Amino acid sequence: MEKAEKFELLNKIRKLIVNRYVIEEKAKHVDAMLSQYWESGRYEHLLLPADFASALTDDLRELSNDAHLRVSWSEEAHVIEPEGQIVREQNDRRKHCEDMAFGISKVERLDQNIGYIGITELVELSLSAEAFSAAMMLLANCNALIIDLRKCCGGDPATVAWISSYLFDQRTQLSTLVVRAESRTEQYWTQDWVPGRRFGQTKPVYVLMSDYTFSGAEMLAYDLQSRKRAKVVGEVSGGGAHACQFYWPTPHFALLLPECQPQSPVTGSNWENIGVQPDFLTDAGSALPKAVQLAQLNINN
Repeated sequence: MEKAEKFELLNKIRKLIVNRYVIEEKAKHVDAMLSQYWESGRYEHLLLPADFASALTDDLRELSNDAHLRVSWSEEAHVIEPEGQIVREQNDRRKHCEDMAFGISKVERLDQNIGYIGITELVELSLSAEAFSAAMMLLANCNALIIDLRKCCGGDPATVAWISSYLFDQRTQLSTLVVRAESRTEQYWTQDWVPGRRFGQTKPVYVLMSDYTFSGAEMLAYDLQSRKRAKVVGEVSGGGAHACQFYWPTPHFALLLPECQPQSPVTGSNWENIGVQPDFLTDAGSALPKAVQLAQLNINN
């Protein structure tokens, strides 16, 4: 990369952070430090775009203490979405989601009619609603449910609310997102109506976590735990609460930018930098057998 290219990209990233990053004070600090880094020649030796993106990511995360902040480089140019559509990470987002089964890795029935669903990504609701509804309908008649988020990187708050809708019998507020740049809030509630039968509110639910569990996956665990609808089993999660949007300062460089701060109507807070705290702390590898044991004890009592 030429120096002028790097300078232009850095300025676009700085402007986005100042105007839209979730915490204004941190945004100003990050901006000032990036300016100092540039003047010091910190990035002069980085000639490959992927290396520049990686260095910026490391600096942004260190300066902000926010593991969501990320700059990535793609050899394939990004195709701009039609006006009004959400900006995506991949050009063909639908195919990407279809290839990963919309983030559902496994649905099965364990001994004593304990349901299990493994989730690797809470894919945006506009693409995944049908898949998650089908999975939850298959599990509706189980005696207990285990939701495995140990390999889940995050996802859409609306998908969190959609899945949660199958676990409550009445409309329930789960969270509020505070959007700093637009001085507004977004509330997320369970749905009055969902396709098929609900699992319901009376049977036990266990959520599995690891230290990899992050972002929207943590939101699902936190919301269910705070509403006393599920017990969390496993490790303390990654601690990334801020909701994000993708921006493409250039067709080849993307910025994942945290813009919203969640607030629980129960706790008044969130899990940023501290992670979701398990009800039953155990290593990730032991979380499933522990949850099965808890479920069996619950069913048999």
